[in-house]
Amino acid sequence: MDTSVNEHIILPEVPGQIKYLETDLGWMASYPLRLHVGVYLAVVSGTATLNTGTDTYILKPQTELTLTAGCLVQCTDRSCDFGVRLFSFTQELLAKVSLPIDHIYFDYNELHPLYLHTPDDRSQRTWRELLLWMDMARMLFGTPGRLRFMTLQEETFLQGFWMWCFGTIQERIDVKNDFTNTQLIAHEFIRLVKSEAVKHHNAEYYADKLNITQRYLNKIVFRHSMGRTPKQLIDAQLIAEIKGQLMDSSLSVTQIAARLCFPDQSYLSRFFRRHTGMSPSQYRDSRSLHWNF
Repeated sequence: MDTSVNEHIILPEVPGQIKYLETDLGWMASYPLRLHVGVYLAVVSGTATLNTGTDTYILKPQTELTLTAGCLVQCTDRSCDFGVRLFSFTQELLAKVSLPIDHIYFDYNELHPLYLHTPDDRSQRTWRELLLWMDMARMLFGTPGRLRFMTLQEETFLQGFWMWCFGTIQERIDVKNDFTNTQLIAHEFIRLVKSEAVKHHNAEYYADKLNITQRYLNKIVFRHSMGRTPKQLIDAQLIAEIKGQLMDSSLSVTQIAARLCFPDQSYLSRFFRRHTGMSPSQYRDSRSLHWNF
């Protein structure tokens, strides 16, 4: 596997704030990777499963998906013909171009990052338009070297893309209808778990942060996360974090336990075995043949 692909998406230090790629996401297959950039992808063939710790997405042809910077991702169960077109963008660029755009659209996109196009004419037209945006991304950002006026090209492309994208939301829901209060609470809980689970492992902490009771949090999360509990989502995020840390062979299990705020390495090992059926060392050994860094 070409490790430059990993760097192309994961590392924002590569010159340019937008990158374009056509890939089978094989570099996401062996273990969870943390994205340092945002990604917008379109599935053009085949099927796969993408896991972010708290969420699992089934990828099929004509699926589009937004991945936010900072999330852990792993792509499994890829069919032999699986392929996506994608572009990545830095958080700095996104923050700059999003200022004139109503926040409700970004809120909607975070709550509903995946969309599978339907057979009707309007949805199929939107899919073809999305591929035109991908063609434009390939033309502008798909080859090495900097274009003249690169910064302006990047800003114009990304702002134009989001404005077009949010114009298609009417196909999915009526954005004039505000999100319910419980949806917003569930979304904020997921956001907190993704950013703070490495330090805070108990649901009580998140209930306090959201200024609600733990019982109410359980009820809301169960309703809006397909029957999962807050603790299950926290544990899923922790397992993804541990798997990611285990890929750094320079870190001992004791060091990982300290980083992720477990009492000690024995506690972490028991926790990991309970959820995966193997010890951290066994998991590390089973993945060592796939390391590409």
